[in-house]
Amino acid sequence: MIDPVTLLLYAAALLVATVAQRVIGLGFGLVMGPVSVMVAGPIAAVPLNCIFSAIGCILMLPGVWLDVDWRRLTWLLVPAIPASVVGLLVARVVPTDALRIAVGVVAIAGLLVSVAFTRTRHTLDGPTTRITSGFAIGSLNAAVGVGAPPVGVYALVSRWDPRVLAATMQPFWVVLNLATLAGRQLLVPSGFPEWPWWAWLGAAAAAALGTLLAHRIAHLVPERAARATIVVLSLAGGAAVIASGVAGLLAAG
Repeated sequence: MIDPVTLLLYAAALLVATVAQRVIGLGFGLVMGPVSVMVAGPIAAVPLNCIFSAIGCILMLPGVWLDVDWRRLTWLLVPAIPASVVGLLVARVVPTDALRIAVGVVAIAGLLVSVAFTRTRHTLDGPTTRITSGFAIGSLNAAVGVGAPPVGVYALVSRWDPRVLAATMQPFWVVLNLATLAGRQLLVPSGFPEWPWWAWLGAAAAAALGTLLAHRIAHLVPERAARATIVVLSLAGGAAVIASGVAGLLAAG
């Protein structure tokens, strides 16, 4: 259950997360991950994020449709969907807190290497890079609810135009989150949040409001600022995952 005050705080976080998702194509899980854990617990947090991320991205699709890179979307999505099943299976057998720490360390290391890579004139954007990136995004999103760091890594090494990135990731997250929800129902059916109808309606309204606001400000963000935000949010995501894992281990000890 959720009380009205908690719902109001959750809705405010949803608004911020939805704006970030539209402006740079990632950030929803980074903002909502800790909030969802506090509101609904660690087990229900992943499906909760999948539901509202999918709702927000669906609402954004009409405004970004013409900028979507459908070919690159397919390259990333095809490996991401089966990888989400792998992520769910891994989450069933590996202790959650240890998994979070490992994921956070790898995510930060990969991002730092990517930032260094961008100082050169090289670009990595072949089939291997896209398949590997899609697999990483799908598996981490399903396992710990944070798929943004590998998106940031791929965006940096491929030098993906931030405007096209932001547009392409909307249908990507819709399909991936729906696939993750379906897989979770089959493999990990327990832990779905038990909210009253008014809570679902209020949270969905916050996501819709965030979409309207994001459409108004997305074109005002310079490309350089968008790239910097991708790096900062990806690093913050890795750090947050590590911190949550360490906190969980300390609490269990």
